Amino acid sequence: MKVMTIPVFLQCCLILVSGMGLAAADESAAQDGGADRGKERVGRIMATLYIGTDAELSRLGEQAKKAPEPGAEVVKRLQSVEKLRFKHYRLLGKDTQSVFRSYENWLSPLKPSEEILLSYESRGRSPDGGLRLDLEFWQHRRKVMKSDPVLHKGRPLLILGPKWRGGTLIIAVELLELKKTL
Repeated sequence: MKVMTIPVFLQCCLILVSGMGLAAADESAAQDGGADRGKERVGRIMATLYIGTDAELSRLGEQAKKAPEPGAEVVKRLQSVEKLRFKHYRLLGKDTQSVFRSYENWLSPLKPSEEILLSYESRGRSPDGGLRLDLEFWQHRRKVMKSDPVLHKGRPLLILGPKWRGGTLIIAVELLELKKTL
């Protein structure tokens, strides 16, 4: 006859107790409907990709769409920053995505291309009512920039990107919507 020693007996008890804990966790998740609060949508953001240039526009290619006419709010905003002041602006693309409570997400303003990507994750509300983000700019599958900005509705974050086709990429990241409680 084999007799269990105390350490083996304690190990069996620990296994049983931890198993009961997992069962209780599964039961509470079932009562919640299995909802993961991290996947809860807390807002929406948009990334718009522009190119600014003083050079001949034919170098930009046919895909570049004319940005709003001079005098439009976006052009005024771009020209208000000295490093973003160019003769011509062209819109290359835009993407809008949800912001989740605690999950990373991606913006791809050049869809379907993945040459320019922005990854972001919410860090909660700022004391002044904005949204704190972990934001990363990726080009050619390499992280080019990492930042932790606070976004506010109506005040896009302008990022001076790399040189491209005789111009300079400009990324505008804008908070479109933010829930009152996070």
